[in-house]
Amino acid sequence: MPDRKPTVALFIETSRAYARDLCLGIADYARTHGEWNFLIQERDLRGGIPEWLESWDGDGILCRLNDPDLADLFAGASCPVIDIYGQIRHPDIPFLDTDASAVAEMAARFFVNSAFSSFAFSSFAYCGFPGLWFSDDRSAAFEKEVGRYGAKTHIYEPPLTWKVADVARRESLHPSGSPELEKWITELPPRTAILACNDVRAQQLVKVAARIGRRIPEDLAVMGVDDDHIICELCTPRLTSVRPDTHTLGYTAAHWLDRLMQGQKLPYRQLLVPPVQITERASTDTIASDDEVLVKALRFIRNHAHERIDASKVVEHVGLSRSSVEVRFRNSLGRTIKGEITRARLARASVLLRETRMSLEKIAQQCGFATASHFLKLFKREYAITPGAYRRERHESHKGGR
Repeated sequence: MPDRKPTVALFIETSRAYARDLCLGIADYARTHGEWNFLIQERDLRGGIPEWLESWDGDGILCRLNDPDLADLFAGASCPVIDIYGQIRHPDIPFLDTDASAVAEMAARFFVNSAFSSFAFSSFAYCGFPGLWFSDDRSAAFEKEVGRYGAKTHIYEPPLTWKVADVARRESLHPSGSPELEKWITELPPRTAILACNDVRAQQLVKVAARIGRRIPEDLAVMGVDDDHIICELCTPRLTSVRPDTHTLGYTAAHWLDRLMQGQKLPYRQLLVPPVQITERASTDTIASDDEVLVKALRFIRNHAHERIDASKVVEHVGLSRSSVEVRFRNSLGRTIKGEITRARLARASVLLRETRMSLEKIAQQCGFATASHFLKLFKREYAITPGAYRRERHESHKGGR
């Protein structure tokens, strides 16, 4: 007689790409571990407690808990339960979620690296839904990460009366932006890089910016989180977004549930999973060129110059011959691939000299130079001043401007 397949209920909303991708990760695990019978209904986060749950006799539950009453009910269930949301964090229910600190670090690094291209951001900002746990976590982490580069973050603070804990209500409160959000965006300095707590919030920012005449990405660069393809593609300009590792989250949650259904213990009861990558689209595209090959090469240099890359790595990335890529660089920029890598590294170094107290050795290392002496030589040749003198000069100038 064949082994009985486990029956697993999915209390996961189907209205967003993030949650649907979690389901794909769950399905992949089940497919490679003997197949499961799934019970899933179309729902959103506010789906409530279904009537059939009282008489349901299944083997496990995978859910996204945002209701304390439902969390208490599941905590007393006769079968194991795994939460893939992280809002309630019930002591009796293991949970997984996207790592807010890793999201902030990835976004900040992207924006800071952009500042080391010919386009430099003058400030950084965060816009979320204060009072929602994931938004507050990402806000604090982004502010901390930007602070590591010696910069401050402009953080949007709405009226206190709006700080409700219901995600769907907050997102639908002002779908096209509020007067308060308009005022905040209006007052942001030119060339501000903005991280939004998710793609819905970023879409609202883009709408407001267009309405009040702030250009994206020339004036404000906007990045969301979740990489919801439909939302990102329907933005004008199309939205850059941090892509969470939803497949790993779903797959791991299913693995945890499988262990519990087999009577095994979990090695730990919570897990924060870092995002996969940033999907670049037009809302942060600060490289102005109609040559797609050149843009691809410049993006690669912008994002990897500090990793000790050389011209061969750039050529390999774009997939054309060395001579073809070199011609594009000379015609458009007036310098070689190697020259552009050096320029990007020196631009990065100049920002770190101005904005941090890092030692020259540390700066050389952070910017991809082989040695500190090589960095000193190239810097002096480019700027006709030593790095130490440049730092002192900029600090004195800053003091004099206060």
